Amino acid sequence: MHLYRHFADYPQGEPGLALAIGNFDGFHRGHQAVIAKMKQEADRGSLKSSVMIFEPQPLEFFGRSVPPRLYTLRSKLKAFKQAGIDTVFCVSFTKDFASLSAEQFVDLLRTLNVRCVVVGSPFSFGRQGRADFNDLKRLCSQAGISAFAIEQVALSGQRISSTKIREYLQQGALHAAAECLGRPFSMSGRVVRGRQLGRTLGFPTANVNLNRKVSPLDGVYTVSVQTPQGLFAGVANVGNRPTVSGGRSLLEVFIFDFDDDLYGREIEVFFLSQIRREIKFASLEDLKAQLQRDAQSARMTAIFARQQGLNSVAACCDAEDTFSLSLPSSFELPSVDSKKR
Repeated sequence: MHLYRHFADYPQGEPGLALAIGNFDGFHRGHQAVIAKMKQEADRGSLKSSVMIFEPQPLEFFGRSVPPRLYTLRSKLKAFKQAGIDTVFCVSFTKDFASLSAEQFVDLLRTLNVRCVVVGSPFSFGRQGRADFNDLKRLCSQAGISAFAIEQVALSGQRISSTKIREYLQQGALHAAAECLGRPFSMSGRVVRGRQLGRTLGFPTANVNLNRKVSPLDGVYTVSVQTPQGLFAGVANVGNRPTVSGGRSLLEVFIFDFDDDLYGREIEVFFLSQIRREIKFASLEDLKAQLQRDAQSARMTAIFARQQGLNSVAACCDAEDTFSLSLPSSFELPSVDSKKR
């Protein structure tokens, strides 16, 4: 997969492109439908598959209140690679770019040798977002580009959107979020050294800096953790750690039956159910007692999920170069007594 941050870096004379345009925050089932249609058109026309995303996202550029991202840029790029995308244009969303007219934007697509465009619904573009899909289709037709809009994807009558998924996550409705995403919600990153406080309490944690202005999660969760050694069950806290005067938001994971060194290694944490919200305790002893209850709750949830014969979260943890655009809707925790591998 090739990533371009500047249009000038894209080589002239490249084969024609089928292009999907959007934010793709969370890469949920609606986004997957857009990508699937784009790849279908790419195969049909012998075109290269491509995606155009924006940094910052337009809502972040224009809005005073920034909603929490479901995916970091790194996570988006990983999803695109797993989906088999050939080319990604990561556009710097600046005042100049935002001021492009609808005609100028379509002319830009023409200079990139775009032959087909696929977007979600609703879709707006051009200066002040005044143009819609009908304008896109008309202007693209004049430029010899086909254009498709994917109708809204719904689940149980409810439109799937990044906004709705954020609501589910903030409500602790992890199963509903997973249904919309096609997999459990996850966060990933490299394990960093912390204050080692969890170890003194009997709960050594793998700590991941979230590098987000706002986190979509807050609290304690039953999780499944993909490590270089395999998939393990665990319990995680996302938040500012008020009991120990923590600072910025941090992801802390206590992995069951695991004692390998993960410093500097990347892990992915799948959030399966919420145990409680993050709260401030009167003492470290009170915190330790609650952590013991949280761990027991997470272990019981893992055992119950396994007894129900749910599909495996490992479906989301296949080789890096594979990704299903039709993912299962329920997932299984790994065995809680799995040993180090």
